[in-house]
Amino acid sequence: MYWWVNHKQTHAEEIRGGYIWSPKKNTNGAKNHSYDNMPRTAVGDTVFSFAYAEVKAIGEVVEACCSSAKPSEFGNKGDYWDDEGWLVKVKWTMLDKPFRAKDHIDKIEPLLPAKYSPIQKNGNGNQGCYLASVSAELAQVLFMLAGQDKTEAHVVIGIDEKVEKKESAALQQLEQDTSLTQTEKEQLVKSRRGQGKYRRNLEQIESRCRVTGLADKRFLVASHSKPWCDSSNTEKLDGYNGFLLSPHIDRLFDRGWISFADDGELLVAEPPVIDVLKSWAVSYPMNVGSFTDEQKFYLEHHRIEVFKSKHLEF
Repeated sequence: MYWWVNHKQTHAEEIRGGYIWSPKKNTNGAKNHSYDNMPRTAVGDTVFSFAYAEVKAIGEVVEACCSSAKPSEFGNKGDYWDDEGWLVKVKWTMLDKPFRAKDHIDKIEPLLPAKYSPIQKNGNGNQGCYLASVSAELAQVLFMLAGQDKTEAHVVIGIDEKVEKKESAALQQLEQDTSLTQTEKEQLVKSRRGQGKYRRNLEQIESRCRVTGLADKRFLVASHSKPWCDSSNTEKLDGYNGFLLSPHIDRLFDRGWISFADDGELLVAEPPVIDVLKSWAVSYPMNVGSFTDEQKFYLEHHRIEVFKSKHLEF
């Protein structure tokens, strides 16, 4: 997914420190949708930094959101904020040529979200909005304005408009589902990031990365075979619907560059993927072991719907 952060007050500290931080609620105790977005972020998501009327940096989320005290480096900034908040680690890349949103509002404004927009139609930031979700279409425009080649940006950041739209719709549907308790909603949202109940269920079945052999779970990603956005609420939490994978292997599996046959054979979408695997010291061909019938059920979906030869160029 793609996010836009308005952080004029704390821009310098957050860029330098490699993170974004927000309180959990408004000063009056009321909920704030843009603060609630913080735990909705996931590793690999893209964040556009907006401060002093300019998009100055683009970052990638590198760690899941966690509760954290207000950073001490803020000093007197945000004295009215609660000390307890949300922290998301971000790897920032500063733009060689920052750009003003106002100067390109004709391209940006039509793609702004109708609700919870990070900026106004005139290009000014929306007061009270810290972190806002933006569409893949708007993300592409921002990449273009930042001077990044469209194809290169797709490869590096991993843009997938179809999945992004599905995840946004699924998150919105969860929020509006009155049949679920708040705790149930939180577990389902956490499962998107490979956390919470889903990860606990998965760790009862899988103990290591089947491709690299890494067994230290601190460094493994809980990945879904049937994508989170396509799964029912039950499937989102089903430990058989996924694997513990090393981060770089998870990237290939999540994007459909690799999959697994029912007999355990590692499948590659295109020949260049073999070179990528070998550069990581991953042997090919490879058999990753046997699967349960439940795992085969979800893998069939992955092979049909995710694992395809029609990919972006390397």
